[in-house]
Amino acid sequence: KRAVETLEGPVLILAGAGSGKTKTLTHRIANLISHGVNERGILAVTFTNKAAKEMRTRLFKLLNPKNFGEVPRSFMPYMGTFHSICVRILRIENEALGLSKNFVIYDMDDQLALIKRAMKELKIDTKYLKPKSAQAAISSAKNAGETVESFEASAIYPNQKNIAKIFKLYEEAKTNSAALDFDDLLLKTAELFEKNPAVREKWQKKFKHILIDEYQDTNHIQYRLVKALVSKERNIFVVGDDWQSIYSWRGADFTNIL
Repeated sequence: KRAVETLEGPVLILAGAGSGKTKTLTHRIANLISHGVNERGILAVTFTNKAAKEMRTRLFKLLNPKNFGEVPRSFMPYMGTFHSICVRILRIENEALGLSKNFVIYDMDDQLALIKRAMKELKIDTKYLKPKSAQAAISSAKNAGETVESFEASAIYPNQKNIAKIFKLYEEAKTNSAALDFDDLLLKTAELFEKNPAVREKWQKKFKHILIDEYQDTNHIQYRLVKALVSKERNIFVVGDDWQSIYSWRGADFTNIL
């Protein structure tokens, strides 16, 4: 109740599984809207599309108890996963990053095909280095905020050196195709805010309130994104359970919540 009724300043909820963290977050958004906060100025982040859809439905019903229809597409435009929100921002701010407005998003299969092509070009034997291992290493490096150059500089073992070469070709091929992979969506948005103060300020002003579910699962890049977006008012509300971090394989760092 205190968390729902505290409308300003930073709030952290640490609580175990099944204790109603997401319910509290949803009710807090409803309370903010009932206090006159524009829903377009609320950034609400979840970790899966399914969770985002459930939260939007729950929130819409809370605010419109007599409406039994479908949730309008325009409702809570900035409620979703980090990736879906970053896509929206990049489509709007593409020029500031020198991106094509119609950039393509490569899924895992597209990425793997590109890596296999790079390995063939570099004559790297797939018996000693599996394309999926190279893909995982590149994704992990990007989630830790590494560039091709920094990855190359720290490569010691033969496989690491080969992955560095693949990484370079992979990035060049994506650029030539005006494509981004899933990791780029977060990286490019973080880069945009960190290198372009005017754009960052615009989005800070837009998002009066930032709410994040499952905060223990944020990684280095997601933390940088959140840090860049929090305005002077520091209206950030995060819920999570430091005992429950399950995405360490994807670079999640539970110390973000601490």
